[in-house]
Amino acid sequence: MDKGRSIGDARFMTEASLTINIEDDLARVGVMPAQQSRSRTLRDRLIQESLEIARKVPFDDVSIIDICAAAQCSTGAFYSRFPDKITLFKAVMVFAAAESGPLLENIVRDEAFEDILPKLVSAQVDRYLSQQTFFRSAFKVSLDSEQAWEPFRRNSQNLASAYIDRVLAAPEIDQTGVNEERIRFAFQIMYGVLNNTLSNRPGPFFLESREFSQLLKESLVATMNLPIRGSGAGSSAP
Repeated sequence: MDKGRSIGDARFMTEASLTINIEDDLARVGVMPAQQSRSRTLRDRLIQESLEIARKVPFDDVSIIDICAAAQCSTGAFYSRFPDKITLFKAVMVFAAAESGPLLENIVRDEAFEDILPKLVSAQVDRYLSQQTFFRSAFKVSLDSEQAWEPFRRNSQNLASAYIDRVLAAPEIDQTGVNEERIRFAFQIMYGVLNNTLSNRPGPFFLESREFSQLLKESLVATMNLPIRGSGAGSSAP
């Protein structure tokens, strides 16, 4: 995220969704409510600066003093908004999900139907590769705090719903053969494979492998099994 750009920028989400999702999500992970706009501005700056740091440095290695220096505030100002560093990182996860969700949905909603899955998978792999440090910290936090991962879980569900909308509007798809649960399971597979490959590296293919994105895309296509109108049995949409 560019420094100085608000997480409520219209390019990411509407003001209404910011009010509903961001503030509610922050409250759920234990962030103290910000009653005044100046307090909210500093709170958001602390979160944004921490997100930039978390993309480069394991959060366990970052001190509150480091965070306050980046946000140009006192430790007292920090503790008046966050009870501890782990709550701040949960807020970082909320902001990261708020940033990535609309960007990924734009691919699903705006690209030509046949280009959606190749571009979506490529964007996801690039995202995980470029933010490995952040995701590893996020996985660790979510093990002890399941609600911290909820914004990402919601992103996955929204992304699947957006893709289903495109499928149901695609003239080349035989709608009588569409199984929405299979589509949602394909998105579950995508995130499960990405998360497991990053955290456990089971092989034989890794995020940086040349074949990884293509194989993941093929797995999604096979799982969805979308029938193409006028094609023989076994033919499915890309």
